[in-house]
Amino acid sequence: MILYNPRAGRGKSVKLAKEAVQLFRKHDIDLKPQHLQFGVNPFVNEMDVELVIVCGGDGSINYVVNCMRQLGINPTLGIVPMGTANDLANALNLSPFPNVALKRILEGEIHKIDCCKVNDRYFVNILSFGIFTSASQRTPRKAKQQFGRLAYIKPGIDDIKDMRSIKVHIKTESEEYEGNIYMFLAFNGVTAGRVHLTRDSRVDDGLLDVIVLEKRSKLLSFSNMLRYVLGGNPEAVRHFRCSDMVVTTNQQRITDVDGERGPNFPLHIKCESQSLKIKM
Repeated sequence: MILYNPRAGRGKSVKLAKEAVQLFRKHDIDLKPQHLQFGVNPFVNEMDVELVIVCGGDGSINYVVNCMRQLGINPTLGIVPMGTANDLANALNLSPFPNVALKRILEGEIHKIDCCKVNDRYFVNILSFGIFTSASQRTPRKAKQQFGRLAYIKPGIDDIKDMRSIKVHIKTESEEYEGNIYMFLAFNGVTAGRVHLTRDSRVDDGLLDVIVLEKRSKLLSFSNMLRYVLGGNPEAVRHFRCSDMVVTTNQQRITDVDGERGPNFPLHIKCESQSLKIKM
């Protein structure tokens, strides 16, 4: 099966799906093209599917994985990155060129990677809340298609103007933390909006990489985060690894999973080690 988001790749995914069907047919593999409709589970009548190729970005991959988990199936995934950021594809070092990505799916091997879960939702790249983290949700799809990652600039500036801290309690299998923070990031991947934020992390190590930006003055907190992005180790940025954690707060803030609206607090986050199969 090949699932395509018609909006992905500025409309090029429809043509690519047709080309993929022809390519795989030459190797005696039948691919069924299907329009990916959010709100409709594409596997309801395809429970025995063995290979699913997703043409889209992190949001499309996230939706497909959640649909698989809802029905208890685990087919092999192939990814043709055609989204705005393509963070998971970057973490897997997949080709940004669709035709090359298709060929690698056809000829490649199956690798197992981690899949993470927060409450009843699965995610493949990142769970976040705080400043900058809901920019993707607040950016119109049309703007993403026209301007790519540049479309996130205005929502990001708005976040800086309205920086608000949140008091959280974090408990992992090995430590506890409590404090006022501006940002929380729990990674399965390595980048957010293609910005490299984790260090020495892997998508198959069975661990979440967590980054917390502690509250200081707004200017100091922002400069601390910038120093961290540039390779420094500022005191206000905490980093730790775990496989299971609970985050609680008496405040409600919007959370984000792979660029889409996430669940409400409290958050139970865990990493399911090497539970996804990727052909690449």
